[in-house]
Amino acid sequence: MNPRARHRFTSRIRARGWLLTTTPLHVGGLGHDPSEPLPIALDGQGRPYVPGTTLAGVLRHWMDGASPGALDDLWGSTDEEGRASRVVVADGLVTTEHRLDEHGLPAAPLDVAALEFRPSVGIDRVTGAAAPGFLYGRAVVPAGHHVRLEIDIESDGDAARDEARMDALLTALRAGKVRFGAATGRGLGAVRLLDDPFELVVDRFDSPEGLLAVLRNDPARRRGVEPSLRTDPELPPAREVLDVRVEWRPLAPVMVRAGASGLFADTLPLTTRVDRRHVTLVLPGGSIKGVLRNHAELVERTARRVPGLPAPFDASAAEHSAAFRARLDQLPAVRALFGAARDGRERGAGALRAEECAALVTVPDELWDAVTGADTGGDPGESGGDEETREGALADSVRDRLEDLGMARADHVALDRWTGGAADGRLFTVLEPHAVKWEPIRLSVDLTRLGSGSEVALALLLVTLRDLAGGRIPLGASANRGFGDIEVAEIVLTGPPWARPVTLPQALNSPEASSVARAWTDYLAREVS
Repeated sequence: MNPRARHRFTSRIRARGWLLTTTPLHVGGLGHDPSEPLPIALDGQGRPYVPGTTLAGVLRHWMDGASPGALDDLWGSTDEEGRASRVVVADGLVTTEHRLDEHGLPAAPLDVAALEFRPSVGIDRVTGAAAPGFLYGRAVVPAGHHVRLEIDIESDGDAARDEARMDALLTALRAGKVRFGAATGRGLGAVRLLDDPFELVVDRFDSPEGLLAVLRNDPARRRGVEPSLRTDPELPPAREVLDVRVEWRPLAPVMVRAGASGLFADTLPLTTRVDRRHVTLVLPGGSIKGVLRNHAELVERTARRVPGLPAPFDASAAEHSAAFRARLDQLPAVRALFGAARDGRERGAGALRAEECAALVTVPDELWDAVTGADTGGDPGESGGDEETREGALADSVRDRLEDLGMARADHVALDRWTGGAADGRLFTVLEPHAVKWEPIRLSVDLTRLGSGSEVALALLLVTLRDLAGGRIPLGASANRGFGDIEVAEIVLTGPPWARPVTLPQALNSPEASSVARAWTDYLAREVS
């Protein structure tokens, strides 16, 4: 017998719409080879989707706000008097269009071949090279795709209160305040609920008129996208979040390397899709968060005079990896702000989130295909002459178009220390974004998660931002080869503890900074735990 058949409810609030992915999305699936990228969840037909359990868990977490468990009457509980959730959330299929077929099912599922790849590597603080055992990647759904959203709330009494709760949830989804999937602290999983197409239906089952309206599919049951005037006084307060916006420009090429080489250049910048016909360069949130964490560790280690001791030179790869993890978890303030690789018996997510930062340039697919080698390009008859002449003309055309977009191919060679000539097999090329403009870097800090340690973590963040503004923190790859230098024009902080938006100099000289400084001083006086 279906357990829901025994559940009595007098009304139902049903929402049907589409979530637009505004950043890449990763919901983990089943993998068989540990050497392959972390896979995306696929349904029984091999289509990318977001399981209903994932959607429900994230929605519940947002509605709980700063008081976990406050809405057990709505979402269910597992205590001795446990009850089932009154919220029914369906699986969300990932699609390329917000369109349904004649059966009311998503009509354009996303092909797995369209997934992107995000590489990640841990940088050893002692050697500056990749840490052993910390190179991995994940498949992601690119931004600009859609996830089907279907939510029902079954009311067994106060239907008006449940309508207010649904309105609060939908308003948050429209504002992009709810994240889904993994690596949300690295900028993934941002979505926004579309106003059109969208349907909100309120059904009443406690009267003959209400039942007849359902059977007749009465249009009066449908509500518009505007939220009702009802409010729920029992809805927990929202979490306190400090937002940071960094206006900057590159002084040298800034890029994160793509996972594969190309035809036009050996080393290419990482890209992400803008729309169906264009891509752009991107600094992943994980890369931005990584360089900030690296500098924050330097700050705290210097203030505490705590060295990051390496593993012995002749140690195994596993021992080097263990030493790297231990160094990551050695500093409590860094651990609280950026997360823990191994915090006691559990891993812990950090309070800081770094969004992906995209370049303000769009590259047509056919041009990027010529760069990567996905398209050998062109009609042989266009240039005339032999194959070498045609290839040269094609390369010149690609080079000119890339120059117009602020990118140029640069040749590099390693010199033989004995002969002084070019080392054999050491000639390589890099596609350098030397004149590309970027959108602001956006960070956010969940002060509710930090709890009583928020002032200590905030002090560490302010010092790190000060050094970023001072040009002491390069971004991206090849920072030791002249890349990554930036100039910060302005840093603006919005949220607690400041009542209004302030610039970084204003924040450092504000009365609130005095309390933060005292907390930092007291924290440094304590032993590292």
